[in-house]
Amino acid sequence: MAGPTPFGQFERTLAWRYLRATRANGGVSVVSIVSFVGIMLAVMALIVIMSVMSGFRSTLLDALLGGQGHVFVQVQDEPETTIDDLVVRIQNLPEVDRAMPIIEQQVLATSEYAVDGRVVQTRQSGAIVRGVRMEDIDKLPFLEGGEIAARRYGFGDGKNGGDTIFLGRFLALELQVRPGDKVTLVAPNGIQGPFGVTPRRKTYTVGRYFQTGSVELDQLYILMPMQQAQLFFGKRATYDKIDVRVPEPMNTEPAERAVSELIGYQYPTQSWKVQREAYFGALNTERSMMMIIMLILIMITSLNIITGVVMLVKNKTRDIAILRTVGTSRGSVMRTFIMIGAMLGLTGALIGAVLGVTIVLNLSHIESFIGFLMGRPLFPPTVYGLDGLPAELNWSEVSFVTLWAMGMSMVVTILPAWGAARLDPVDALRFE
Repeated sequence: MAGPTPFGQFERTLAWRYLRATRANGGVSVVSIVSFVGIMLAVMALIVIMSVMSGFRSTLLDALLGGQGHVFVQVQDEPETTIDDLVVRIQNLPEVDRAMPIIEQQVLATSEYAVDGRVVQTRQSGAIVRGVRMEDIDKLPFLEGGEIAARRYGFGDGKNGGDTIFLGRFLALELQVRPGDKVTLVAPNGIQGPFGVTPRRKTYTVGRYFQTGSVELDQLYILMPMQQAQLFFGKRATYDKIDVRVPEPMNTEPAERAVSELIGYQYPTQSWKVQREAYFGALNTERSMMMIIMLILIMITSLNIITGVVMLVKNKTRDIAILRTVGTSRGSVMRTFIMIGAMLGLTGALIGAVLGVTIVLNLSHIESFIGFLMGRPLFPPTVYGLDGLPAELNWSEVSFVTLWAMGMSMVVTILPAWGAARLDPVDALRFE
């Protein structure tokens, strides 16, 4: 006579009967309930943590890449007219969003200010001057108001672009200067004269601050009109590099390849990933390690199911012996107890996934509620520079975490289920 269909109606009914039986009838123990709750909370926590980490990662990269180019083309010592034409051709590539020529040079920035109206103090800081064309101001997403606002503050007005510069917010704080104050810039490459090399040095007026969202960039960068940068650094009618922006900063390879093919590999190219390799690698490593730790946590939580199923097998020894006596196969008994563990894991994982997704989608409201209970903002914008706790839901991660919890729940049940299938009916009923 043919046995019951694997995972068929008989085995499912038996598994469900054992699963919902009361403890008095030898049903699921408290350990199994704890396992279910543990899997649910672990899945929920992992989804929330990974979403928040993805949100922080996107926020940091957006801030970093808002003030920095995505791909750079080195064009030193090439005529300005040649590069201007090349910029137009690069910008017309479908893989490129926008492009602009820039000059980037290191300087020493110095400011002087009075203390108590008498004593003059000097503050110094290393900085990077970025020379930009006025028509490219609108391509800088962090500069509010674009070219119109820049001209309102005097940027680009006057002979050779004028003497007004913009400072990063934290650089201005370091130098303790405000709009209208003076800052002296000293370039490392000096002017050769009869008495040796004289450092290039000039005093500029601070027009306004800017803030990219990246503390590192805001501590370094100074914006200067292109004509003035060419004059100050002795690069008249030339540029240093072409700043290329792409629609997807995390996918710079197609644009880099297209640019290299366009220019015939005449000029070297480099993406931001190479320049920020350590920064980018740290973010990926942190995210990967957190994922591994949480997956291990789910695995450890799933191991509690073993205890619950072992206790259930012990309570149902007599039932198993009777089933084996009437012809139920070992495989059928084994599949029944595997389904019990799978049901616990499946239910816990699905409920945990739903709770995790719900928390992520309503994170701002939850944050506001917790802040209300605490009597203060949970993440003050003035301290963290964030309007709220960032979160970015990744459905592929949600699916992976849920499937991992389900799979682990089934895997850890195999051992006690195999033990139930190997029970000898004679030995099991001997003392009944």
